[in-house]
Amino acid sequence: MLARTPQLRATFVAGDPQAGYYNDLRPFALGLARDPQEATEALVRLSADRTRANPVTIAQLGLAAWQQIETAAAWRDVVARASEWLASAMDEDGGIRYLFPMAHTYSVEAPWLSAMAQGEAASLLVRAAHTLADPALEAAAIRAGRALVDPGMGLIAETPEGPVLQEYPTQSPSHVLNGWIFGLWGLYDLAASSAQGDERFAAAFDAGIDALAARLELYRARPHWSRYDLFPHPIKHVASPFYHRLHIEQLLATDALAPRASIRQTAADWERGARSMTASGLALTRKVAFRLLRPRHTLRRSSSR
Repeated sequence: MLARTPQLRATFVAGDPQAGYYNDLRPFALGLARDPQEATEALVRLSADRTRANPVTIAQLGLAAWQQIETAAAWRDVVARASEWLASAMDEDGGIRYLFPMAHTYSVEAPWLSAMAQGEAASLLVRAAHTLADPALEAAAIRAGRALVDPGMGLIAETPEGPVLQEYPTQSPSHVLNGWIFGLWGLYDLAASSAQGDERFAAAFDAGIDALAARLELYRARPHWSRYDLFPHPIKHVASPFYHRLHIEQLLATDALAPRASIRQTAADWERGARSMTASGLALTRKVAFRLLRPRHTLRRSSSR
């Protein structure tokens, strides 16, 4: 559930969410719009029909706009619109629910929550609250974070190594790697930014990082490659070259936030795979085989509301 453009680490300072975000989403924004006016128009289109609106897309557009405010102040309006939409789309429990079923790979009926959506919304809202001087957005960020710490909201899968945040709330946990990390980044930002000093977010981030460091071995695919998820598919679901590169960049950024030897070592190993034509070609072949067995669904409109 991510824009299909190269993702690179942006400049940031560990411990200060206002210093930057942990991967560069500006190419995603440029894929939708060339300037703030076009981005605003795109945001209007993306959010016009609540039953079709994708919270991740809106949060990423808001984060991409926030990363460009220094180049053009008009990007502030895009940040404000995206943040206001996310805050208004929250239910009373802080969940920003998808009102359409999952479009591919997994069977998830509407309405459903995503740790990636909750985490990215929290990351945007804590930044927007400071940039726009709007304390209501910080309160909204804290509400969004509830789904990342409350097991009753269905996004936390307990494992022997610790809690794993779920991008997709499948019956058998899918353990999607990139969505888990985006959720962890949301927890990190909440822990660093919450004026209320809510220790739940810091504790959940620490537990999640320990689990990530311990479970990365499960995401290894030979030679020097990564798996997209751990769902019990008919065959192993290896990452595409796009997602493999994203995994590397996510691990490098995460290690800067919370250093762990296994995270660094895994990033280095996967970097070797990314630079190998043989490994990349094999990954593409395996991905094609996976899609033959697990074709994408046709998006259905759910009767659930």
